[in-house]
Amino acid sequence: MKLENKIILQLLVLGISLNIVAQDVTESPTSTVKGSAQIEIASSYEFFKEGKEKNVGHTVGSLLALYGVSDNVEIRFGMDFQQEGARINGRWPNGVVSGYTPLQIGVGADVIPEKGFWPQVTLIGDVFIPTTGGTDFKQKNLGVGLKAGFFHNLGKNQNAQLNYNLGADFGNDDLTYGYAITYLQNIGSIGGVYLEVNGNLPDGFSPNHYLSAAFYWTPTANIQFDTIIGRGINADQDFYITGRLQIYIPNNKINTTNQ
Repeated sequence: MKLENKIILQLLVLGISLNIVAQDVTESPTSTVKGSAQIEIASSYEFFKEGKEKNVGHTVGSLLALYGVSDNVEIRFGMDFQQEGARINGRWPNGVVSGYTPLQIGVGADVIPEKGFWPQVTLIGDVFIPTTGGTDFKQKNLGVGLKAGFFHNLGKNQNAQLNYNLGADFGNDDLTYGYAITYLQNIGSIGGVYLEVNGNLPDGFSPNHYLSAAFYWTPTANIQFDTIIGRGINADQDFYITGRLQIYIPNNKINTTNQ
């Protein structure tokens, strides 16, 4: 695979937002090339209403950094700064909780390449260090997230992709199963659009399902901007929007003429 094609695949629908956001949770099963890095910076806003009360969540800044230790294995670091609160008649009677989420450290590894009908498969594991979170978001126990990601190229010119994930998160005596399915359509060299359905099933509670749509713009092979809008299907979420910048830093020591 040519390096520029691999870069584009890595930029597609990559990134997970911690805890607060419901949309755009599909992980791309393509590890970062050895010696290369990717940085994602995002901000998001969501709300839902219960009577006169408007519950608002805002991820002021979300950071996810990926680094390829080989062509099939990457390490992952992430952290969010979040604010949450309930607004009634334009006021915040109970105040706002804010702070950093626990530090996310993980590994993603490609285990099976795409071949014909069979998808490319990646396994992703993350841990969330409890002592690193802010006071309002500190966890008692180590959080763990496990996920299997699957990827198909579609179309005669492979200008569309299908990503789907299955996984589970547990920590603080909580267990939540999750899924995400994303269909992505490239639009020439300028970017593309994608549609995602995802959901979660907290142990002992009813499942929640969400729908989102997004447009992404790639002014260069190393930069991508995403705008994502969504809402809950059967969940209480009324509205969600996020903006994200993804920066890919290639390994300049790779001889691209032979890729």
